Amino acid sequence: MRLVYVAIGWASGIFFGSVLPNITPVWWLIMALGFGILAYANRERYTWRWGLIACVAFALGAWRYASIPQTSDVARYNQQGGSGISIIGEVVALPDVRDDRQLIRLNAIQVIRGDVVDETSGQVLVIAPPNEDIRYGDMLKATGELITPQRFDTFSYADYLARSGVFSMMDKTSIHILSRGGGSPFIHALADIRARMSQIIIHALPQPASGLLIGILLGDERHLSPEIKAAFSTTGTAHIVAISGFNMVIVAGVVQGMLTWLMPNRRWLVLCIALSVMGIYTALTGANPAVLRAALMTGVLLIGQTLRRNTYVPASLAFVVILMSFITPTVFWDASFQLSFAAVLGLSLFVTPLQRAFNSGVRQIFPQSTAQSLSNWLTEPLIVTIAAQITTTPIILASFGRFSLVALPLNLLIIPVQSYLLILGALAVGIALITPVIGQLLFWLTYLFLSYTISMVRIFAQIPFADVEWRLDPRLALLFYIILIGVMMMSAIQPRFWRRFTQTIRSKFARSISFFGAVGMVMLMGGAIISRPDGMLHVWFLTMGHHNAILIQTAGGAHILVDGGSYPSQLLTALGDRLPFDDTTIEMLIITQPDDFDNRAVLNVLERYDVGVVLWHGQDSFSDVQLQLAERVNVYKRQTVTTGYTATLSDGTRIEILHPTTGELSPDFDDNTVVIRLVYGDVSFLLTGDLSQEGQREMLINGVLAPSTVMQLPKHGGSRTLDSDFLEMVAPSAVVVHADPANRLGDPNADTISLLGDIPLWRTDEQGVIHFWTDGERLWAQGDK
Repeated sequence: MRLVYVAIGWASGIFFGSVLPNITPVWWLIMALGFGILAYANRERYTWRWGLIACVAFALGAWRYASIPQTSDVARYNQQGGSGISIIGEVVALPDVRDDRQLIRLNAIQVIRGDVVDETSGQVLVIAPPNEDIRYGDMLKATGELITPQRFDTFSYADYLARSGVFSMMDKTSIHILSRGGGSPFIHALADIRARMSQIIIHALPQPASGLLIGILLGDERHLSPEIKAAFSTTGTAHIVAISGFNMVIVAGVVQGMLTWLMPNRRWLVLCIALSVMGIYTALTGANPAVLRAALMTGVLLIGQTLRRNTYVPASLAFVVILMSFITPTVFWDASFQLSFAAVLGLSLFVTPLQRAFNSGVRQIFPQSTAQSLSNWLTEPLIVTIAAQITTTPIILASFGRFSLVALPLNLLIIPVQSYLLILGALAVGIALITPVIGQLLFWLTYLFLSYTISMVRIFAQIPFADVEWRLDPRLALLFYIILIGVMMMSAIQPRFWRRFTQTIRSKFARSISFFGAVGMVMLMGGAIISRPDGMLHVWFLTMGHHNAILIQTAGGAHILVDGGSYPSQLLTALGDRLPFDDTTIEMLIITQPDDFDNRAVLNVLERYDVGVVLWHGQDSFSDVQLQLAERVNVYKRQTVTTGYTATLSDGTRIEILHPTTGELSPDFDDNTVVIRLVYGDVSFLLTGDLSQEGQREMLINGVLAPSTVMQLPKHGGSRTLDSDFLEMVAPSAVVVHADPANRLGDPNADTISLLGDIPLWRTDEQGVIHFWTDGERLWAQGDK
């Protein structure tokens, strides 16, 4: 178990390295050296020694994370060349071909902008037309728009690509193939084998059976129709065709179980065959990093079960975690890694106790012979699936926010045939290469299992409650795994305090419940005390991409939300992080304009929170989002506001509406944006939203004076969006802008920024959420990056 301590220290270090990005790698190495010296000095004291070794691993883990590149050389050209920039580079991975496009990973060597050619380095994800004949190893000239990958509501494509060293994308691309034949001969051979196998299967079987078999054998889902993909996703059986740790564990467990049943006394032969099958399966599915991780973890589990050593699996998993995260420190944020680790952990922890409970239960109901037959038949599909789902479900809920209520019974029905389907399908393809007639007979046998699987999935997908939306807070998921791993470690090493603890729990159950209940109450009361208002005004400019979203907490604890952006999960998370846990009320909601991008997420906020009053300027829009929003806010007090409206709260915070003026509103939403001046003591904020230059000039013409300490840059600081006279009138001491690093408009515009002169500029695309707070006299600010 000592390796487990090292792995925990290493993983904790990587996490802390991610949240403390300003600490340089050198400082982490110095810390590791210090802990190492202390460990050597305490080498005779066992507990101290291994605790300090874990601290060394902690510092080294943080050093490893701090050492990874945060960008690439080619990324400095993002959003710089419009649609006329060209990249020359080599295709370094098999193209990912979709129905409407193909994704090409290009190792860039040159950037061409007009007549200027620059040497460069780094990978670019090129989005190419689907009909282009692009192959691994090709040297390409790709011309298009080089952009930063985007961040969406529940998924950051930028972070996903960054984990594999990609910080640039090229869209709207034209391709010119310069040469062919580069790259690894092994990968070329593997690609040829996969292509040949796909052709054989498509020729031998009709759709959708051929598409499913290609997905199962090769991990290639592009031959499956959207309807079939949706059915597998809805029923929680996507692991059948999406090669991940969950899928690999299920396949390996079923194959090993079937072989053990056929050869009960040849466990080492069974292990060798199972590992060989898994190795071939890994190669055929493309051997990408996610599949290799899944195969490595599953191999550890199979070897541990064959050795019949309970300590082997945790220690080996710890070694695999250290190895993988040393190569790629960001692997902990990869859902496929998380599922692989969780599935293997679930099988190592729960298969044996669940199998014992199952066997005991069926023996009490059925005769001995029947009970044994049921145990042999149902142990693998039922027990393996349950064990894997226990530990993968929190990740699925936290990452994808959906859960299938029919996954368990459906897996029970289709998992038993998957081993036969896999073996028959592989044999059919192999024999078809030699004797097509016999291969076709095997394909028809395989077709029976494929049709059965598809039929069951389609039937269960039609059940109304097959798929429910249920998002779990990632912090709760993390807490679950911390407790699970902690209990596993304590159960394995059985320290004295743990034995006393478990004995106390068993012997004094009622008192234990009371004790933990009291502890919980104290923690809740402490949380309530900590979340009380601190007598200051807080203003958060939230990171919602290229959309407006501002949260205000007044000195007395009232909360005001200005717009909300388009990303519901991000907005609700931002509110949950900053509002007290027991607070379900937003005292004021201000809608600056009826723009779907600026307030689509507000619909979801209204499902979670009550609203005291809604301020808007009365301009209607007939989009679906605005009609739904109007319907929902009608249950609250809604106030139409124009210039001159003022609300003063009991804590002294004042909200002034400076625009629009009374009268007919322009058809252009940006001309009519609600402009808010927030005042607390001597400090004020001017929130301009998407106010156009015309709107700014109208305020000046009408004599509106709005001197403010902090000004929000209108319209994300785009080209020709800031009137210099308006800026002079406001005379801010600081300016803040909402900007998305992946926006294609190049906002904030350099000419607009130049108007600010020496005024400090705070940017959400560079500094994350911008937090200002003030006591009415002094002002503080920080970004969360």
